[in-house]
Amino acid sequence: MPGCFDVARGSGLWVSGPARVAVERGSVYASGYTLEADGEALVRGTRGFTFYAIEDSRLCVHAGAGASARLVREGFETVEAWNRLVEELASRGFRRLVVVGPPDSGKSTLTAWLRNRLELCVVEADVGQNELGLPGMVAYAPWSGRALVLQDLEPAGAFFVGHVSAEKAGPLLVSAAARAARACSGGLVADTDGFIQGRGAFQKAAVAEAVGAEAAVVLGSGPGAEQLSRLLAGRGLEVFRAPSPGLLRERSRVDRRSFRQRLYAALFARGRSLVLDTRLVSNLCPYQEAAGQIVYTCGSLAVVESQRRAGPGAWVRPGWARGLLAGLSLRSGVDEPALVEQLSPQRGRLVVRVPEASRALREEVLGVTLGWVRLGEGFREEHLEPGFYPEAAAKTRRR
Repeated sequence: MPGCFDVARGSGLWVSGPARVAVERGSVYASGYTLEADGEALVRGTRGFTFYAIEDSRLCVHAGAGASARLVREGFETVEAWNRLVEELASRGFRRLVVVGPPDSGKSTLTAWLRNRLELCVVEADVGQNELGLPGMVAYAPWSGRALVLQDLEPAGAFFVGHVSAEKAGPLLVSAAARAARACSGGLVADTDGFIQGRGAFQKAAVAEAVGAEAAVVLGSGPGAEQLSRLLAGRGLEVFRAPSPGLLRERSRVDRRSFRQRLYAALFARGRSLVLDTRLVSNLCPYQEAAGQIVYTCGSLAVVESQRRAGPGAWVRPGWARGLLAGLSLRSGVDEPALVEQLSPQRGRLVVRVPEASRALREEVLGVTLGWVRLGEGFREEHLEPGFYPEAAAKTRRR
């Protein structure tokens, strides 16, 4: 199945993977770089990609299960506009960039394009659709050669935010973006989420300043993009406008959750357990045992942990922490993702699951932050309100 295609200059070949695309004749654009005759690219199964012909070309698609391909005529004008954008950025010496815009406007695609053309480190600051494979974290990947999409990159490190909603965990996202930018040496390009309305616009300005951006590229059109452009320009950034690709598919909330479920499964389905001390948990309220119960003091609120509700106050059952996404702060200066399996204050014991390839050892963990995403069967998400625990869990139970 799909086979070979003759692609006229200015036209494109859209490929949905998994597939290997080989250029038999001519040359095509592939994420900002050129694939010439005998060149190849791999397209993952989770996304589609369009190769645009610089000259009359012949492309052969070696398809995996479920792959497809079709010729397209639209979109080459966007490629030309992005080429002009890169040339202007390069000629003016801009090396620290942030890419912003509404949802599904092509931010990750343009980030990969800018990375490849300008040889930049990537800061992935979209905690909900993290293309580097780490939901609820800000990750970074130094320049290591060309890549078709951001998903093809291997992150060098990440910093825990704890939520997959930029709106819910804005301050921690900005802090994590600043840490990731410091870890990048030289130039960088930051990919961001699509939360740009209202407070989201100010959050994007904060992220831009946190990563030390010299210029912002605003994708898309409409009132939100216009307002964001004015705000960023007023904060002292050079603002460049760029068109969105015409072939983007709008992703539903279900699509986005499914994408994260696959990432969680890749991280934790074959993980290993790590036993830690509960004293390492940074956002756990002080507690004491009383009459067979555990009473947490969360500011002015007392939260009782017991099998049965003992009164009208805040209450949680034992095991309230199971399934929480967590971040382990390591001596190396980066964070690693973890999943809470057990938290037992009486025994001072915290058990977390870490990815099979994790470098985390007990003696290397400096602290633990409990996040506000709980993973259930099939890695389905439950979102909690950010705060100290178990107050955050108790509030969720009362909603």
